[in-house]
Amino acid sequence: MRNSGATLKSQVLSSFRPDSDFAITGSLHRAPASQHRSLLRWLDESGLALYFLDHLRQHAVVDRLPGTFREALELRLTSNRARTADMFEEFRRILTAFRHNEVRFCALKGFSLVPGFCPAPHLRHQTDFDFLIAPESLPQASRALECLGYAQTEVRATGQLTFATPLLHVPSAQDDIYARPRHREADLLPTLNLDFHGANVHLANDQLDRVQSASLCGIDFPILAPDDAFSLQILHTLSHFLGSWIRLSWLIEIANFLNAHRQDNALWRSVIARQNSHGTNREAFGLILALTNSLLSTKIPEALDAWCLQPLPIPIAAWVTQFSQRFAAADLHGTKLTVFVHREFFHDRRAWRAYLLTRLFPFGRRSSIGRVSTAASGARIKANVSQWLHSVRRVLFHVRELLSFPMDAIRWKRAVRNAHRQRALVPPHSDPVRSAKPSGTSLAGLARLPD
Repeated sequence: MRNSGATLKSQVLSSFRPDSDFAITGSLHRAPASQHRSLLRWLDESGLALYFLDHLRQHAVVDRLPGTFREALELRLTSNRARTADMFEEFRRILTAFRHNEVRFCALKGFSLVPGFCPAPHLRHQTDFDFLIAPESLPQASRALECLGYAQTEVRATGQLTFATPLLHVPSAQDDIYARPRHREADLLPTLNLDFHGANVHLANDQLDRVQSASLCGIDFPILAPDDAFSLQILHTLSHFLGSWIRLSWLIEIANFLNAHRQDNALWRSVIARQNSHGTNREAFGLILALTNSLLSTKIPEALDAWCLQPLPIPIAAWVTQFSQRFAAADLHGTKLTVFVHREFFHDRRAWRAYLLTRLFPFGRRSSIGRVSTAASGARIKANVSQWLHSVRRVLFHVRELLSFPMDAIRWKRAVRNAHRQRALVPPHSDPVRSAKPSGTSLAGLARLPD
C-alpha cells in the first residue's frame, strides 16, 4: 500500500522525535517518483532537507534511503556548503563596514544561531541578513550598506529598513534555492517589536545592552543574549505562523535550544521575567511551544510548561490538537487554518473582523515576485510572465482554501467543544488551567468566523 504525501511528511517529522522512528526510509522505497519529487520540494521549502540528511547520518540510517533520493539530498548539501561560504564572506564584509562606520549593532538569526540553535551553518538555508541597530546608528549603518552596493528598498511601520542589491534575475519556481545567491538583502531593525498581521508582540528594549560575543570561522561578532535570542525565535516564528506558514526548520532549531538548556532553570526564569510585562506574549510562547511539542515530541522545561503551556487558552490548545499535522504538511503557499487561532492575538473586535475579510478574500491585492532591475525587453517580458504565473498560483490557492474553509470551521468548532468537555471532566484541584482566565471573546468570536 502506497503512502500519501501527508503520511510521508508526517514520517519525516517523526524521525526527529526522541524515539527516532525511521519508517520514512522504508516508505520511500514504496513511493513513486512523483511523491519523491513532491517530498523533496516540501523538504526544501520547510528548511528540513539538510537537517533531515544530517539526522539520518547521525543515526547511521542514511543508506536505507532510496539511492536517488539520498543523492538528491547530498547534492543539496554540497550546493549549500558553497552558498553558505559565499554568504559568510558577504556577512564578513558587512561586519567590517559596520565597524568602520562605528555602528552599534548585533547580528540576528542567520549565522548568530550557530551553534546555539543550529550545529553547523551549512545545515541552514539562509536568504538574507538581519541586524539589530541602535536607532542613533541607523544613518551610519545605511551608509555602510550603500558603500557595499546596496540600496534602500523598503521602510516598514516599525522603522525596519530593507536594503538590497539590484535584482537582475527573474525569480521562478524552478530556481535552485541552494545555488550561490544572485541577489542580496539586509534588514536593519531599530527595535525587535513586531507588528505582523495585526498582532503586536514585543521584546524588551535593552537587548543591545546585553549582547554577547560569538565567534564563527575566525570572525567575532555581537549576538543577542541567550534568553533574548530564544524569545526572538519564538516570536519570529509566531509572526510567520499568523501569516499562514512557517519554516518547520525553525521548530527544529527551537527544539535544539530547548534540549541543550533543559536544566538551565536560571535561563528559563530570565526568559519568563523578560516576557511577563507584555500581555499576549505568554500565549505566543504557549502556541509555538505546544506546536513544537506536538510535531517533534520535544520536552518542554518545567518552568516554561507552568508559565505558558498549562494556562494555554482552550482555543489555542484545541487548534494544536486538531490542525498541527495539516499545518505542518502545507507547502510554501501556507494555509488559512491559522485564521481560527489568529483571533487570540487581536484585542479589538472590529479590527479583527476587518482583518479577517482581507485574509479570507485577498483578491484585491497584488502579490509580487520582487522588483527586477533590468531594462532589457526580454527580461521584462519574462518578469511579467513570471509575475502573472505567480499571481495565478496564489489565486488558485485562495480558491482551494475557501472551498475547504466551511468544513474546517465545523471541525474547529467541534474541537473547541470537545476540549471544553474534556476540561470539565478534570477535577479543579488537578487542572491548573481551569483557574486561568479565559481568553476574552475568543470562543464566541471564532464560532462565528464564517460570517
